[in-house]
Amino acid sequence: MAERERDKNEPQRLSQRIEQHRQEVQFLVKQGGEQPQYEFKRAVALGRENLDDRLDFIKLAQAVANADIPAEHCIVIGADPKEKKFYPVRNEQDLDAANVSKILSAYLEPVPLFQVFNVTTDENEPFVLIVLDANQPRPIVVTKQGHTEKGKTRLEVGDIWVKKNTDTVRATKADLDSIYSVRIEAEAEDRARKRLKHLVEVASAAQPLQTSATAIPTFELLVGPRSALQRFSAELIATSDLRRFRMLLELGRETLIEGWDKLDASASELFQNSKQLATELDDFYRDEQLPALESIVEMGLVLVKQDADRKWLRDVVDLLLEALDASRSLARLTRGFANTERSSLPWWRPPFDVYIGIRTIASYAVRRNRLQFLESILPRVVERISPDYRSHGRTPILFWPFGELHFSSGEFNGGRALFYWKDRVAAAWGGYFGSSVKFLESASQLEFLLELNSCLGTNTLGYQKLQHWLALNVDADFSYVPDLYSQDLQTTVPMAERVYDILASGKSIPAYLTVDPRITSCVFDDLDAFKRLEIYAGFLHHLKEWQSKFRWGAFMRSGFIWDWETPRLKKIVGAFREAQKRKAAASAPS
Repeated sequence: MAERERDKNEPQRLSQRIEQHRQEVQFLVKQGGEQPQYEFKRAVALGRENLDDRLDFIKLAQAVANADIPAEHCIVIGADPKEKKFYPVRNEQDLDAANVSKILSAYLEPVPLFQVFNVTTDENEPFVLIVLDANQPRPIVVTKQGHTEKGKTRLEVGDIWVKKNTDTVRATKADLDSIYSVRIEAEAEDRARKRLKHLVEVASAAQPLQTSATAIPTFELLVGPRSALQRFSAELIATSDLRRFRMLLELGRETLIEGWDKLDASASELFQNSKQLATELDDFYRDEQLPALESIVEMGLVLVKQDADRKWLRDVVDLLLEALDASRSLARLTRGFANTERSSLPWWRPPFDVYIGIRTIASYAVRRNRLQFLESILPRVVERISPDYRSHGRTPILFWPFGELHFSSGEFNGGRALFYWKDRVAAAWGGYFGSSVKFLESASQLEFLLELNSCLGTNTLGYQKLQHWLALNVDADFSYVPDLYSQDLQTTVPMAERVYDILASGKSIPAYLTVDPRITSCVFDDLDAFKRLEIYAGFLHHLKEWQSKFRWGAFMRSGFIWDWETPRLKKIVGAFREAQKRKAAASAPS
């Protein structure tokens, strides 16, 4: 590949807003000035061996996010206005957005909304910009006590630190009153909008709303403030402007798919300057690919939130699946030079972030009880992704679309959904769920649905009729390890009760709740309600048994006490277990 030419005085492709921050930082450092919108740190060490520095950073991020400043806030790492000097940042990997989010989510609730940009001065001196959104889910509160290496308490549970001018102080009653007054006003405005919408709907002479968004979509919408993208997408939905919606998606495609081609990232031959190319790949992913991905997922979330035409979501999912497929050809991330460079992008990171984005949209559809949107996601089957060129089979996208990806440092011990939340969801789309608890509840209900589809698709319960049918009609692998081992099954009850109602009614399970509606039809359609519920009880019993065995085998932990304690579910599972005991007793030798 020919080396990309880049003038050292010409910044990488940045949105106008980030370029303004870059210029302002240089001005402040040169003049030796300070202002509340910018916080400067020579260096930040976030490793576990630098606990003091890590806690100081968490406190600073919380205070800046809680600050009453009607604009974006920036934490600048690698500069000191007092010294009028920039200091090289040597730990960019520690300041990756995913790592920062993981650290903040361990101590703060909710997690501040932010983006991370690695930029350079006009003299090509690197520094890091952590840009915090103007609209934060304040108040952001400390949820875990933090001790320094010498045992000094730096963070107390319930602390609310606020930045005032250049001072970091504990929030006063007046500060909290101000924060909550903003929230109250927002809720009042929301109620007013709902009342207005109702009046417009009932007014017989009401005229259709005309869109004021006449501008052609630009890349700025994808890498700029999320609020602008949300407003633009919502207005396109309100005016049914599918043409410009697809134009906006096409801008995302230029980055998510074609961007890799411009870097020649799929080529397999080695490159002489391996470090430079690895850095270019890192920079492109962090500064263009990831912001574009987060924005496309945001558009999908807006569609669910606004209960838009479900065909629009299909377009979003099509793009995300295309991005997932494009990432499988990034051989340079897994071959030769890339793996020798400390800062190189892991082969699994691009597709893994796409996967988390798709799961986030599905979880939000569950959260909002708009399950019909799942029809655009659940049936999608993909070829598993791996760092080699061998086929690892096909599987439904929401299962586990990776052939060789194993986390071995306990990342999933608390459940995969919790890892997704800390790794990407909280920082990128956490506001749609409100808290980690709400996200985990939605994710658990989705997992219940996935496991039901997996159980039927693998014929775990051993029905002869289904086994023969699957052999003739299904070529995808339905094997799945559900993310239901880290907590009891109580959070799955809303979905479990919904499926119970469908089966008891005698109706077919809706297609939007299935990966392949032919499978559920083969199992349930010719049966009466009693037999359908008997099969369902067997699944519930199996899920509880699996959870206990998995916990013991993987973690040497016993199962949970909670066991389908709602009346209807308890009744059918109890009847199933009694029937199993009678069968076992009848078949036992006398």
